[in-house]
Amino acid sequence: MSIDRFLEIIRKLSIEDRGSLVEELLDILLSSVNLEMVPDDVGWKINKAYREGGFSRDELIGELVYAVSIAEPAKFKKILDELGAENPR
Repeated sequence: MSIDRFLEIIRKLSIEDRGSLVEELLDILLSSVNLEMVPDDVGWKINKAYREGGFSRDELIGELVYAVSIAEPAKFKKILDELGAENPR
């Protein structure tokens, strides 16, 4: 599944559920011991979005999804399973 397809799935969530999902992804990423696996440019985009107050744009959520899928694939798969989705990439 592509990240675009994953974004289609989360667009169908309520604003509250979407916000909760973004928070969960951020928590997973920030607690990961595998952050060195995330490309620097992706990390900086996520950092900037967080500091500026949000992940309202799909592009930024896509970067977060990509980073979590790299740093914590098992935890990410669990989220996909909960959403009834497949692994993006």
